[in-house]
Amino acid sequence: MRPWNVVVTVHPGGLQVSALIGELRQRGDFRGTSFRDVLVGHVGDISALLDSLAAAQAVGAPWVGDLGRVIPVERVFDFTPGNLAQLWIEALPGFLDRMRDGSFYVRLERRGLIGQIHTVAVERVVADRLLDLAEVRGLRLRVSFADPDYILLAETFNAECGLALIARETRQRYPFVHTK
Repeated sequence: MRPWNVVVTVHPGGLQVSALIGELRQRGDFRGTSFRDVLVGHVGDISALLDSLAAAQAVGAPWVGDLGRVIPVERVFDFTPGNLAQLWIEALPGFLDRMRDGSFYVRLERRGLIGQIHTVAVERVVADRLLDLAEVRGLRLRVSFADPDYILLAETFNAECGLALIARETRQRYPFVHTK
């Protein structure tokens, strides 16, 4: 797959999907994936993209109604089912550098490799390791699924993974930045 740093889901059965794709392509290199209603894109400035989508939403642009979720991705890598958790764990220090005391949860949005990756097991291993690393650094983190301070997210497309750290402030500012 070509470089990507944004995942966009489209509301199924939307009426303005072609308009949505056209608008996104004015903001970056967006393209479909082999997964229904899921696009990936590469933009030079994630903040500018999110601000422009929020502005379009604020004025009621009709195509925004078909926008599902927008996930800004910070790191992309190839993996195998056997090394996904380890590669994700190797990236944790960079995310932990931006976290403070508070709550979090880990989410894996797996697309492809059915039966080869056990989502809950990977999430648990990564969350446990994050808690261990936080403790060593003197951070007090706890797992919470109710409006956490942080969501550590992996979006996979077959054997390619994008990682994101989504803070509560980002979710509040941009309601379309959220997990399932």
